[in-house]
Parts: sequence; structure tokens; C-alpha cells
Amino acid sequence: MSSHAKYAQVDNYLDLYLYAKQLHDHEWQEEIKRKLAELQNGRDDFEKLKEKDLQEQFTYVNRRILNLYQQLRSDAQFPADDLKAELFTLKQRRIELGKEIDRLRVQNQRIC
Repeated sequence: MSSHAKYAQVDNYLDLYLYAKQLHDHEWQEEIKRKLAELQNGRDDFEKLKEKDLQEQFTYVNRRILNLYQQLRSDAQFPADDLKAELFTLKQRRIELGKEIDRLRVQNQRIC
């Protein structure tokens, strides 16, 4: 579900909560609170999985960069230009992953 759809769903539940409050229907209010908590927990789980995946990708890229530098130092059989090109690509990817991880963390801090 997209974030816009989730926010719309939360907004609808909040409207229903206010309506239930006007009706003095405490049981309905509690049910709506439970639904909102379920939505939040599901989002939290998704965000945690996404951050974990990004961290794993980041770690893989770092290890690959380290391996390439070791190959460059050992004067391996691979052409240095090819290794440097791959290093450049991996460094760019590492920057992208870092930004995505930071964006996700900032977004999670705003929500909490």
C-alpha cells in the first residue's frame, strides 16, 4: 500500500474516531484505536525491514570496495582501469544508499 493510501486510511479512521466520540460510543472508539495501532505497527515493521535491507546492501558495497582496493594493491591480473571504474560505480551506490538510509531514519523520527 502506498504511503498516500496509508495516510488516507489513517485520516479516515481519525474521522471515524471523532464521529464515534460525538456519539459517545466508547466501544467503537476503542476498536478504532486498535485499528490505528495495527496500522502503525505494520508500517513500523515494513520500515524496519526496508532499513535492514538497505544496511545489508550498504555493507555489501563496502566489502566489495575493500576487495577491489585489495586487488589494486596486490597488482592483480585485472586491468586497473576496470577496477577503478567499478570502484567509482560502487562509491556512487554507497552514497545513494547512505542518503536513503538517512532519509528513512529522519522520516521515522518525525513519525515517532
